[in-house]
Amino acid sequence: MPARTVLILQHVEVEKPGLILDALDGSGLDIDVRMLLDAPGASADDLPDVDDLAGLVVMGGPMNADDLAGHPALKLERDLLVDAVRAGVPTLGVCLGAQLLARALGLVVRPGAELGYDSEIGWSPLRDVDRDDPVVGPLADAPAVLHWHGDRIVPGPGARVLARTGTTKCQAFRAGHAAWGLQFHLEVTPGLLDDWLAEPSFVTEATEALGPDAVERLRADARAAAPALRPLADRSLAHLRSLFLARAGL
Repeated sequence: MPARTVLILQHVEVEKPGLILDALDGSGLDIDVRMLLDAPGASADDLPDVDDLAGLVVMGGPMNADDLAGHPALKLERDLLVDAVRAGVPTLGVCLGAQLLARALGLVVRPGAELGYDSEIGWSPLRDVDRDDPVVGPLADAPAVLHWHGDRIVPGPGARVLARTGTTKCQAFRAGHAAWGLQFHLEVTPGLLDDWLAEPSFVTEATEALGPDAVERLRADARAAAPALRPLADRSLAHLRSLFLARAGL
């Protein structure tokens, strides 16, 4: 029987799947949301085999993708991503998830400071979008997407860059026909952003990057972008849903 489970790995409670989960609503797929990071004694046995997955989604978090000593479960996630790409499992990595996917492909992830860049936080449009890509292409017309990251993926062989911004050369990439990494947060709605901004650590990080009016700016920009962004995001995520469904035989 074909696998019907989409595994979603979270790293921080507040960084939920948002629009990604909405896109899977009513699909008939089984959604398994787990937080493996920092679970005592986590091992590969805590993750399903890729043959049992219709899809894999790895969410964001503040951790460095190479901090395997501080967060040993990141190694387990990277290994799962390697297996998923090899097996052709439809896969999406978001922010940290994109960086883990990049590392699984052998790409380098570097702190922005090493490249001469500050953290990229705030709403702004993508540039040089590959309009032919079924996931990232629809976002070429988005007024803005939410960026919230410090580390950067260094483009390299094995991954096709699909979008950039002025300070991030790889905002999105694809590996093969069914694995995507998004450095930005397509999943975030104005309501989910409010949840983020209820967390003191998020407020501190935003204020350091954007100044004392950071919270008001982020909320206002989210509300301004949402009406045009939501249907484009829905188109992007509908393609992933179709790949999950195809693998599940639904």
